[in-house]
Amino acid sequence: MSEPITIDTSLRLDHVTLETRAAHLPESMRENLVWLGAFVREQCNRDFEILTQQMLELGFKHDKTTWNKVLKGQWKHDSKGKPLENPIISEDRFNRAVTALRKHEADREKMGAVPFVVTPTAQSIIDYLTLKRLPERVCKFGVVIGETGTQKTASFKEYRRLNNHGTTALVEAPERASMSQFMTDLAREFGYSSQSNYQKKKDYVLQAVKRRTMIIVDNVQRLYEPKFKGNQPIFNFLQKLQEDTGCTVIICFTPTFEKTFTEGFLFDPKKRRYSSPARGQDTFFEQFIGRAGGIRSFLRLPEYPTEADVETIATALRVRGAENKAAKAELYDLACEPGRIRRLFEVLQQAKADADAEGQPLHMNHVRAVVADYQTDEVKE
Repeated sequence: MSEPITIDTSLRLDHVTLETRAAHLPESMRENLVWLGAFVREQCNRDFEILTQQMLELGFKHDKTTWNKVLKGQWKHDSKGKPLENPIISEDRFNRAVTALRKHEADREKMGAVPFVVTPTAQSIIDYLTLKRLPERVCKFGVVIGETGTQKTASFKEYRRLNNHGTTALVEAPERASMSQFMTDLAREFGYSSQSNYQKKKDYVLQAVKRRTMIIVDNVQRLYEPKFKGNQPIFNFLQKLQEDTGCTVIICFTPTFEKTFTEGFLFDPKKRRYSSPARGQDTFFEQFIGRAGGIRSFLRLPEYPTEADVETIATALRVRGAENKAAKAELYDLACEPGRIRRLFEVLQQAKADADAEGQPLHMNHVRAVVADYQTDEVKE
């Protein structure tokens, strides 16, 4: 018999607690335990009756006490940490149950929505994140630059979904450069209460972030406060966090902010390289540029979705009649309207709803009808 372990039997479902409990489980169960804890916390509002019912519908007949004990760290120990002769649920059955629930949730999220499509542009984003995350990577900062509507946010969300709970944090920058709000949003990504004070949130984030963690901050231009010049609190925090933990930090902004970000660095067409800032010139972001591997290592997305992106989307959504040249041009024109890729998906989603209502497969004629309706509404206005 193994020695008793220390068990906190309170229902704490934040990321740090879940990882601590998972460490006492067989390796095959660890990621599933962290995912299940986050699911109960975020989707079930900590109500084990909801979880139990979901599991029953999937064919796993265990009462709420079983799931509660597993998440409290009592899979193979009693409340005092003393080992049990047998686990309360087998390793294989636990993994099968959670895997089934994860698949069910993924399918449910796609219902009624246009699914995420891995276009060439989206793939370039995912590849960039994957590369920056490699343990042996020297430059653990990454910079993604793209206009609104160029698949950035959707790709970030898909990457986070595929890279489990707790190891990928995606934060939409608050509307203004508020360190308090930023810390609240970041701590919430790791399951920490937004009601705690600032220092407790910061302490928790420092505890939660590990070398394998990736933090993606979208629309980071909102975090820049011109009046602070070379002393930008949130950027300073991200730099220090990365240095202390070795985590990966990805910042994303629009092209209009790039001039501020790279201020002082000029491209010399003769030497085909960027010149360093003049001596004495204050360039706050130079440290980030270096940690990202230089300006040339930034991932710059096309200004508009590419024709290949549009064709990939049409193929993935099985839009009949989209294979001819004229139809491709119509879809591409939609993707170049204000809103870009969002505009295209808005039209396709409505067209798909109309096709489903008719009991018909999605066709370019449904797309054209939606566009015509929009144009009619614009004329009325």
